[in-house]
Amino acid sequence: MRISFCKIFFLSYLLKCAESEEPHCSKYDFEEKVLEKMVRMEFQMERIKSELEQTVKSVDWKLNEMVEKQVKHSLSIKTTQEKFSETIEALQNKTSEIIETKLKELQILKDQIVTPTVVFKARLNAYTAAPVGQVIVFPVVLFNEGDAYSSQTGKFTATTNGTYLFTIALCVQATKYLRVDIIVDDVAYTKTFIRDNDDVDCDTADTVSVLKAGQSVWVQPSGSSSGNIIYHSSTIWNTFSGVLLHK
Repeated sequence: MRISFCKIFFLSYLLKCAESEEPHCSKYDFEEKVLEKMVRMEFQMERIKSELEQTVKSVDWKLNEMVEKQVKHSLSIKTTQEKFSETIEALQNKTSEIIETKLKELQILKDQIVTPTVVFKARLNAYTAAPVGQVIVFPVVLFNEGDAYSSQTGKFTATTNGTYLFTIALCVQATKYLRVDIIVDDVAYTKTFIRDNDDVDCDTADTVSVLKAGQSVWVQPSGSSSGNIIYHSSTIWNTFSGVLLHK
């Protein structure tokens, strides 16, 4: 009785299962679907790969283009800077040349306008002989601006072109005489004669002369008595002086 009941239950279960079971698929159905999906995925991957490659190429091209533009721009900036520096340097050099030229022109103009200080005065310090044809040397220099007079030679040498004034003051002992000249390069510009039979006689003479730099001026007797004929004392000076009047 117990066995029969179990058989009946089992058969009822089988019938129930047979009624509710769906139709069976092929055993290759899953593999086909998986393969189909894999093929589709492979196509998708190929397409994505191709798109990525195209994108990479496009990005590389854009980057290269940007780099090339940047390089060209940098070179252009460098070239512009170099040209600008060259222009500035050229302007500085030109400006320096112009300034130097203008300074030289101003110096020349100044030299032409401004008369330098050239002036001297010298005297004798003892009774002096006056041999004919010999320079009278005035050894005591009172002043010598421009350093044109030499107390060694007794000659004044012009340091610049210009108009000069020269003056002499000489005294001769009584009963003596002296003819004396102011000489410019061996040419007499002034002549004077000094003589007194009773007492010491003093006289002055001067000359104006236009000199060129290097020309010399001195005092020279053209006739005289013998001996120390030029008188000297602490109160009577025999002098030779000169001054540049105008350049």
